[in-house]
Amino acid sequence: MCNDFLYTLLDSMSVSGHEIGLQKKVISEMEPYCHEIRTDYTGNVVSILNPQAPFKVMLAAHIDEIGLIVTHIMENGLLRVGKAGGVRPMTYPGHQVLIHGENGPVCGTVIYDREQEKKELKVGDLYVDIGAKDAADARKYVQEGDPIHPNVHPQQMANNLLSARAVDDRGCAFIILEALKRAKERGCGIGVYCVTTVGEETTGRGAYWAGSSIRPDVAITVDVTFASDYPGTDPKDSGDVRLGGGPVLCNSSIGNRKINALLKDCAKKKHIPWQIESYMGDTSTDADCLHQTGSGVVTALVSLPLRYMHCPSEVCSLDDIENSIELLAEFLCTIGPNTDLNPFHE
Repeated sequence: MCNDFLYTLLDSMSVSGHEIGLQKKVISEMEPYCHEIRTDYTGNVVSILNPQAPFKVMLAAHIDEIGLIVTHIMENGLLRVGKAGGVRPMTYPGHQVLIHGENGPVCGTVIYDREQEKKELKVGDLYVDIGAKDAADARKYVQEGDPIHPNVHPQQMANNLLSARAVDDRGCAFIILEALKRAKERGCGIGVYCVTTVGEETTGRGAYWAGSSIRPDVAITVDVTFASDYPGTDPKDSGDVRLGGGPVLCNSSIGNRKINALLKDCAKKKHIPWQIESYMGDTSTDADCLHQTGSGVVTALVSLPLRYMHCPSEVCSLDDIENSIELLAEFLCTIGPNTDLNPFHE
């Protein structure tokens, strides 16, 4: 497992709608390992193994992150902001941020009106101070539409845990790309299409474009899920999910039971720990778009347990990342055109 590439993903800017810079790094990393790399006009990158193989499995993980967007520059030089995805406004005050302007990153600090102290903060209550004297001075550095993210960096914690910004979902983008590399080493013969999708946090457009274009036989979305091992969470909501417990398989109305069964068999064969969560209806991941593309796609969801989702610093387990890579690599080397995916067959 190449932690340098993981840290490159986690330390880069990819606020939803501004993913191309990071996608170029994905292309640079994956070119030596793929038989073909495709891009599309919405910004997806597709890393492909065995493009001539008739049986195709698509792995999808979104490359975009939540963040803020400059919406207005005040006369006093402070910035007003909107949201790109499901930010939690109460977690932003006091944090240092980076605003990515046309001429490069600009440092700022998030503040709020003290009159809001006893009220529930909304994104519209936040301001960003970049040190500008006035609006004209601020416009030398930033403009409306510039993306903003917390200025935090990956840090390894005790017990092989990792704290970083936007593990959701660059940690999972790393998982699918490393799984392709490992499957190739083991002689995988099916068509593997690893898509780092754009826009999941805001529109879901990337998954729809990719699924419609590739038309895979099977699609697995890899995203994060809520761990239930920290204050304010409850296992009764969807299951007992813990950091270090392994990748999480989703029992849902979307998830294909035969694919889940095959994933469990692969986990048992390789002695990989795994966990279960249950959701009915939409999963709030790329799986929701993917399983409805074309004439329908056999779809499953594999998740990385995560603490503090959509906060400036999220926490995951490096062991769970490694086990997720190993599970998916084994799955890619096991499934094939003769795998029976018909739910009416016992």
